[in-house]
Amino acid sequence: MGTGLAGRSVYAFGDSIVYGHVYPRSFVDVVAERAGMTLSKFARNGATVGADPHASGGQILAQVEEAPAAAPDFILFDGGTNDAESVFNGRYDVGTYSAELEKTLRTMKRRWPAAHVVYVSAHKLGSRDWDTQVALREETLRVCRNGNVAIADVFGDTPFDTRDDIHRAKYTFDDLVDGLPGAEGSGTHPNMAGITIFYVPVVTAGLEQISSS
Repeated sequence: MGTGLAGRSVYAFGDSIVYGHVYPRSFVDVVAERAGMTLSKFARNGATVGADPHASGGQILAQVEEAPAAAPDFILFDGGTNDAESVFNGRYDVGTYSAELEKTLRTMKRRWPAAHVVYVSAHKLGSRDWDTQVALREETLRVCRNGNVAIADVFGDTPFDTRDDIHRAKYTFDDLVDGLPGAEGSGTHPNMAGITIFYVPVVTAGLEQISSS
């Protein structure tokens, strides 16, 4: 894209929105391919920031700890999507989430101090309790800003909102159709339209801004 991203390396951590759900490609794959970046993706479906024994993907912190020592140029990560269910169900509170997020960021910066860290907020989710989403979002933004972490704010900077049934049906998927993400999803996982229209421009712009600064 002519902005210094080509040839740069990126590690991606998080949950199914970063992994791709039942499809092996997500927004990070599209961003990296279009920009000519080298992607290493460590995200796991069902992952959480906080420790929840009921969550299927373990903690994002474990992804960070188990990744190679070689330093990437950029780190992209998400979090909070599955934590919203954990907090809503009383498995831990927002304060516990916040402390684990701080620990995760400290671990990233200890392991790769020169890497540029970017948090990618998920879109507005009709599949999660709204008040819990907002509470976790506010705490995540606070922790990221205090930690000098850039924010690619899909939640705040795009209209993607699966509380709107048209958005849910058009831009999210649960299952594959002929090997590709379908539509009419539950509102959590963006399909290729949701990825390319909403996620890719915001994340790419964030990376380009860092690269050119």
